[in-house]
Amino acid sequence: MTTCVVRAEVLERLLDPGDAALRARVLTDLLGRPADDAEVQAARARIPEHPWVAATLAAHHGDGTWGRGFYTKYDGTSWVLLHLSEVGAPMDHPAIRSGVERLVSTARPVAAMRGVLAEPFRGCPDGVVWELPVVCLSAHMALVLIRAGLPDHQATRGALAVCRHRFVAGEGFGCPAVGESLLPACVMAVPKVLKALLALPPASRTADDEAFVGDLVALLRRFELMDYVPRDARPWRAWAATVTPAERRAAKTAWAAAGRLEPRRPKEGWLRFSFPHGYNSDLLEVLLLLGDAGAERDDVVERGLRKLLAARGADGMWRSGAGLHGKMHADLDRAGQPSPWITYRALLALRRFGALADADGADDAHP
Repeated sequence: MTTCVVRAEVLERLLDPGDAALRARVLTDLLGRPADDAEVQAARARIPEHPWVAATLAAHHGDGTWGRGFYTKYDGTSWVLLHLSEVGAPMDHPAIRSGVERLVSTARPVAAMRGVLAEPFRGCPDGVVWELPVVCLSAHMALVLIRAGLPDHQATRGALAVCRHRFVAGEGFGCPAVGESLLPACVMAVPKVLKALLALPPASRTADDEAFVGDLVALLRRFELMDYVPRDARPWRAWAATVTPAERRAAKTAWAAAGRLEPRRPKEGWLRFSFPHGYNSDLLEVLLLLGDAGAERDDVVERGLRKLLAARGADGMWRSGAGLHGKMHADLDRAGQPSPWITYRALLALRRFGALADADGADDAHP
């Protein structure tokens, strides 16, 4: 079975006091320090001073908003709140608290929607949406609210209700963005919804939540974690560019019936790791979530771990892909360079599945 041993200098790099947010995570998640450890508390207290966090907080307009619009990629309010929560910024910081209040006040019930956009949400009376009625945004905003201490708020539960309502068993989530593609449903949103569900504290999880987690884990396994692209996606795109939307919609069912979805092939972009994420995900995030869900280290997971280890550099670090560099209010790392954050996440994924040995100055991987 796959085993990874961490080189001592790699661990030292991840503990750099200059990145207090990462240092706090490494101390607790990789070294097992308790939350009340003095070094952990000192690191967490300095997170607002982190250059990326400070630059992002400084871009706050003072009214709970950031950027040019709520969903503007990737400097808008929704993305900023998500990304700040991802690095562990204190959710009680005045700017973040103001953003959460804005988030709660702008949630709107699906019952108030009209027209074509409202059709997919019939039968979801408790659902809430924001600027765009799409599952990935609903999952992201539910995650922010949960991390802000509002797991049982009407907006949080309403966002999760929308995700559950739009779930297409065995395929993913209904989404306008895939309506005219050959994909039957969106798979990119699966990790997003799973992350929000797993963030719920135990006291707030319902039996339906637990069952939903199981459905999403099973779906990721079905797709070998990242093999969900239809076989003939490229021919479809070439043909679809020459016809009308109505013709594309009419042909989609016929292509599927003719077996042109299977076998699925890998989503190659999911091997270009990044952090924080945009609307897309990657194999590393999937492995982390499966570990958090208590998934078994079966053959599917083992193959995923091997792919993860294959991406490690000779220096023991993992590199950052294109990600969101140049698109946020500041960059967390440098594109194409060894990334401490991605390396920490990779080591944590390996640890979740018992594939990370204690650091002892060696560095090797054994099949």
